[in-house]
Amino acid sequence: MITSASVNLPPTVADLVTEWRFDPVTAAAAGLALYAYVRARRTAFRDGVLWPWRRDLIFVVGIAAVVWTSSGFTQARGAQLMWVWTTQQLLLLLVVPVIVLMAHPVTLFRLVGGPHALVPRLLKSRPIRIIGHPLIGPILVPILCLLLFFGGLGSLALSTAPAGWLVHLLLLFVGLLIALPLLDPDDDRSSLALGMAVAIGFAELLLDAFPGIVLRLQDHLMMPYFGSGRPMWAPGWLSDQHLAGSILWTVAEVLDLPFLILVMVRWLRVDAKEAVKIDAVLDARREANVPDTDQRSASGLAADEPTADRPWWLDDPELRRRYPTE
Repeated sequence: MITSASVNLPPTVADLVTEWRFDPVTAAAAGLALYAYVRARRTAFRDGVLWPWRRDLIFVVGIAAVVWTSSGFTQARGAQLMWVWTTQQLLLLLVVPVIVLMAHPVTLFRLVGGPHALVPRLLKSRPIRIIGHPLIGPILVPILCLLLFFGGLGSLALSTAPAGWLVHLLLLFVGLLIALPLLDPDDDRSSLALGMAVAIGFAELLLDAFPGIVLRLQDHLMMPYFGSGRPMWAPGWLSDQHLAGSILWTVAEVLDLPFLILVMVRWLRVDAKEAVKIDAVLDARREANVPDTDQRSASGLAADEPTADRPWWLDDPELRRRYPTE
C-alpha cells in the first residue's frame, strides 16, 4: 500500500512521511514488542516499581522507527533506488536497535518478571549468547553486508516480498544482539571479554569499509535487480551504485565509532567494578590476616597459624629457592 503521489514521480521531502509500503511481518513483531512493554509497564506501576517516563518515550520512538524504516519511505522507494535500499538496511542493522535498547526494555522485563522471565531466559540461552559474544557479534556486520550486496541475499529480498520482510527481521535481530551487551546495565560480561571486543572493533573498522569501497569503485552492476525497470527520472544505475557505495562506506564507518566508544566506556566501567570487588576481597583477607590455604601450605604454615601481613612473593617456594633471603 502506498499513500502518496505515484512512485513514478521523483521523491519529494513530503514523501518521507506520506509514502508507505506495508511490511506486515516486521510491523507485527513491533506490535508484539510494544504490547509486551506496555504490559510490563502496567505491572511495574501496579507493584510500585519506579521507572522513568523518558524511557517509555524512547521506546515508543524506537518502535515508530522500526515501523517507518520497514514500511515507510525507505521501503516504498528502496526497490527503485539502490542508495535508498542501502540506507534502509543500515538503519535496521545499526541505528534502530540502538534507539529501542536505549529505553532498557530488558531491564524492565527483569524487574517485573525476575531473571526467569521469558526475555531474560532467551537472552541467557546458549545460541543467543554465542551470537552476541563480543568476538562474534561485530563480525556479523561485514558478513551481512557481503551477503546482502554480493551474496544474493539482497537480490532475493528485493525480488520476493516475504523474503524482504524476513531480512528486515534478521537485520533487527542481529542489531539488537550486537547492541544489547553495550546498552544493558545488567549484562554480566567480564572486562576481558569487553577488552577483546575493543580489539575486534578496531579490526571491524577496516572490514566494514570493504563492501562500500567495492561498490564505489566497481564499474559493472553488482546487484542486477537495480539494472532494469528503473524509472525515467532515476539516475543511471552506475551513479546509483556509486552513491550507495559511498553511503555504505561512510555511514558504516561513522556508525562504528559510537559502537566502539560504547564498548570502551562499558569496558572501563566493568573493569572498575571488578577492581572494587577484588580490592574488597583483599582488604577482608588482610584484615583477617588469613592468607590462602595454598599459600599457607607452600610456606609451611599450619591452617590456624597467624601470619604477618607481608608480600606474597616472600612465601612463594619457587622464588624463595631462587632468591634466598638468608
